[in-house]
Amino acid sequence: MKQYRKAKILLIALSALSGLTISGCGGSSENDPMTLNVICLNAGYGDAWIKTLAENWATANPDYKVNLTTSYDAASLIQKHLVSKNNEDDVYICVGASWKSYAAQGYFLSLDDLLAETVDDTTVQAKVNSEYQKSLSYKGKDGTPHAYRLPWTSGIGGIYFNAKMFETQGWNTPTTYAELLSLCQTIKDAKVPVAGSLTDVVKPFVYTGMNADYFDYTVFTWWAQLAGMESIQSFLNYPDASVYDAGVANSAYSYLKQATGLWDGLFGDSANFVEGSATKSNHIAQQNFLNGEAAMMFDGEWVYNEMLEYVGEQGFPSDFELRIMKTPTAPNAIDPHASYIVGEDQYMAIPTTSKKPELAKSFLKSIVSDAGCRTFLEKAHGLMAYDFDAEGVLPDNAFVSSVQAYKSNVSETFTNFSNNQMYLSNIIDIWGTSAYRPYSNILAGSATVNSAFSTIATETTRNWDTWKKQAGL
Repeated sequence: MKQYRKAKILLIALSALSGLTISGCGGSSENDPMTLNVICLNAGYGDAWIKTLAENWATANPDYKVNLTTSYDAASLIQKHLVSKNNEDDVYICVGASWKSYAAQGYFLSLDDLLAETVDDTTVQAKVNSEYQKSLSYKGKDGTPHAYRLPWTSGIGGIYFNAKMFETQGWNTPTTYAELLSLCQTIKDAKVPVAGSLTDVVKPFVYTGMNADYFDYTVFTWWAQLAGMESIQSFLNYPDASVYDAGVANSAYSYLKQATGLWDGLFGDSANFVEGSATKSNHIAQQNFLNGEAAMMFDGEWVYNEMLEYVGEQGFPSDFELRIMKTPTAPNAIDPHASYIVGEDQYMAIPTTSKKPELAKSFLKSIVSDAGCRTFLEKAHGLMAYDFDAEGVLPDNAFVSSVQAYKSNVSETFTNFSNNQMYLSNIIDIWGTSAYRPYSNILAGSATVNSAFSTIATETTRNWDTWKKQAGL
């Protein structure tokens, strides 16, 4: 406790010297032309990274100070402030598909000129990773494309595993789906006791039923392996409701159904996961994983940073080492090195009402710079959506090394972005709507893969004209 308090006092002292003030979740802002007001989401990646970058920016710009608000409820604060008459905010960093609606309604400033500005001897646009290049320009209802947000992270979702458990038990990391199925059987047959329990044995998986969308990250990667990028990009144009018919042979959606079937091959057997996973929050499932109740977990890149909160200063136990495996290759894959990237719903934006847009752009440039990306990797243990030199940043961290290895082993990446107005209006997504995402119903036994995809096709066809009207088409 003494060490924690000492560190906190030091941070406050440094903040005072550099011109950084940190607000609580109330989202108070300062009506001061010399103060940059920033709201940033404080969730899986934490806020140590943005506090450091805000402090560095304030030090480099001594005539100004940063009023930084970090909050788990950042999305609500942003929504509230955007519609207020006196919005003093200058920068938003958050998650949520609502960024598209905000842009369409004119709440966000165009960042076209920022993309052309130079950082690290190149343009901001040139630094953006390939998977986000197509989504930099947003075509609003007026039909004119502009960049209203910068992407934030280039997250890797997938299958995370306890490398120490694998090493102790002599389990090999699977490289194919068949090997993954075989590993699950091996784990069940081994009946490895869970430490501290007289009856429980290690299960292949634990999952968070309250965040069933986490399954998307692996399923969408299998989808890309099976269908190929060209087929998926064609689907994401959303030309009409027929693209959701998985019964059409060799269609993009037929391959998504196959990918979902691979997932069902794992989770259709309740012996493959910790009992009660369907009702677990992300944090409870992660703690089960950390406690050795499961060998693997479907999650996102932020899992490491969240787990650090559980272990505190003592660090991870000696029998736990978190890594991500390259998604095992699907049977009959035509593009085994393709991967889905998490983060299309994330944004860094400047509200139109900002009275300090040039200062805000300077702040965003500091974030996407090599130094900013390295700070994010060091403090948040994740990768931002920009090309940068990561050499020398946490070289002995097994988790970070595994994430970097994953990214270096995939040659094609994609997100779920579409320039179709129905997508931009938050009306449709890959599942038709998020309500049609099938995992929970399949796990609960109220649907099968076949019936779930039949429902998606039926409902999208039935609602298509209504959705078009809602999108103004």
